Amino acid sequence: MRNRRTGTLSVGRKYKEILVDTFSGLNLVQPFTQLKDGVSPYLYNARLYARNSTDRRVAVGTRKGPGFYTIPIGETIDTSQTSTTGASDTTLTTTSWAGAIFVAGTSGRLTKVDLNLKSGTTPTQHLIVAIYSNSAGSPGTLLATSSILTNSITSSYSYVSARFAEAPTIVSGTSYWIVAYMQLGGSGSYQWSNTTAATTSKTSSSSGGTWSSTSYALNVKPYISSSSKLLGGFRYTPSTGTNKTLIAHGTSIYTVADLTGVTTAIATGLSGSATDYYFDQADDKVFWVNGNDVPKYWDGTTVTSVTGSPPNGKFIIFHKNRLFVVDPLNPTKVVYSELGDYNNYPSTNFIYAPSPKSGDSITGWVVFQDNLVIFTRKTKYILFGDDPGNFILRQSSGKKGAVNQDVIKADANFIYYLSDDGAYRYNGSADELISDSIQPEIDGMNDKTRASAVIQNNYYRLYYAGTGSIVSNLCVLWDTLNKFWLRDTNTYISKSFLKEDSSLYEGSSLTGTLYLAEQAYSDLGKPIEFKYWTKYFGDGLRKILLRRFIPSIRLQTQPYLLNIYIDIDQRNTIPLQYTINAQASGSTWGGGSTTTWGTGVTWGSATVSNPQILRGTEAYWHQIRFEQTGVDTPVEILSYLLQIRVRRTE
Repeated sequence: MRNRRTGTLSVGRKYKEILVDTFSGLNLVQPFTQLKDGVSPYLYNARLYARNSTDRRVAVGTRKGPGFYTIPIGETIDTSQTSTTGASDTTLTTTSWAGAIFVAGTSGRLTKVDLNLKSGTTPTQHLIVAIYSNSAGSPGTLLATSSILTNSITSSYSYVSARFAEAPTIVSGTSYWIVAYMQLGGSGSYQWSNTTAATTSKTSSSSGGTWSSTSYALNVKPYISSSSKLLGGFRYTPSTGTNKTLIAHGTSIYTVADLTGVTTAIATGLSGSATDYYFDQADDKVFWVNGNDVPKYWDGTTVTSVTGSPPNGKFIIFHKNRLFVVDPLNPTKVVYSELGDYNNYPSTNFIYAPSPKSGDSITGWVVFQDNLVIFTRKTKYILFGDDPGNFILRQSSGKKGAVNQDVIKADANFIYYLSDDGAYRYNGSADELISDSIQPEIDGMNDKTRASAVIQNNYYRLYYAGTGSIVSNLCVLWDTLNKFWLRDTNTYISKSFLKEDSSLYEGSSLTGTLYLAEQAYSDLGKPIEFKYWTKYFGDGLRKILLRRFIPSIRLQTQPYLLNIYIDIDQRNTIPLQYTINAQASGSTWGGGSTTTWGTGVTWGSATVSNPQILRGTEAYWHQIRFEQTGVDTPVEILSYLLQIRVRRTE
């Protein structure tokens, strides 16, 4: 933050200019009067100082969402309409919507629909595909939203897929609507093919306000998948051969074909009671446990059970060239193998953390600073030494525990984890609470023991179920470099892990699906809801005239209007509203025959918005709200300038 005028608040006829171009994350705790400029009391789906871009650096930008990777386990086509009898066109625009009804033949989760589409008259925005319940023969409650990108739809009819990360629950024998229309802000049209073989479809000329019957049915193919979360995953990197992705779902372990996303089972008939799988690698083999079956390993060809009578294993880790597991029937007991022999477990190779049947079970562990750090629900212990002859177990001086294995993640300097009362980082000596600024979010987590985390790209990502949700659907991120929090919505993620190039895999909390993270500005097609609200400017004692508000944003190739609101006096009702055209304009190569040299045209499409002055009003408090919901409509804010004048007190 820079003040173009220094000193205290200017009073009277003078104006003060406040340029805000540094930002510092989310704070849900401090009063508005204590927040610094650049701190947000309300933020969703934003990134600050994005580090994955070298040529478009901004202060605040929309996050990216997951892309397609694996075909969901059990995905099969359901009741479809593919007849071409009497085929014709149904036009789709921003206001002209169309809906196809289908009766589910099986129960599960809807993960994909195929629509028979072609481009109409030069469409400029993407196609939104939404799933609705049936209400008296028309689309009722919105259940899920996805999209199909413009460049995926050609000038000839073909079936094009829309995938659903929020995969809604589908019940056999129940009717549902598949609705399509162009995203707001676009022009032109698409065509959706229909058939006179049935008369079940409906259209709306009022953006879904009212629906009219038709004399045809629209061509559509819905797909239903198994309704259960991904139980674990791992990237297997042998010293020779091809790297492989392994995922656990249901009672099987699968490998994934990287190019096609097709899954192949390598182990079946595993325990149906298993809720979590944990993996680790040594000796060019990947080992796993699930707390119910004997530990197993895969060498790239064959799955083999670990011999030597180890316990079934609740957790697994390699340390000092030994395999360590926790006995699920004696949850404070750690059993370890002989040196380099992972099939040999002498009866004396065990330790208790801290003692047998203490009532404080082991919840997870991690190797840190060349020691094994063992967490319980209430505290943690450090295992020093490299051999049973010199193993020493001591309670850590930092005594906070962790809720489960999945939230315990380490980088070179800290272990990050979620405890019952907040998120912490541990440096090998002391615990530091880092979640104090978002404590209401921590308190609102539904069942912290089902949360999970990963460290990637200098973010500690913590996935969890929000208030009232039984599945993981939210995420908070701790920026380990800048030390602030961010918050995401619609992140239906149960497990996550890294690829060897540090790219991120995210496993669905709804289906047996694995995604590649941060692929595009949508959640597998679902529009991203970007919200960034500034602090309230004011002191509550004197009225302030907000004479000018000037935002500086980067412009985009996709047409859309950025919504900016100004809330006054903390009313949080209907604030002042402005819209800014966020589409870049200007003449570019290939832009048309009239844009030639010597015609007086200025070449080069604008990349940063011209100053757009939004005038506010007089009030004790002012808050600026940037909001945008869309597919491929990223908001990129460089800074904003406030020009204010403070009235004299009477």
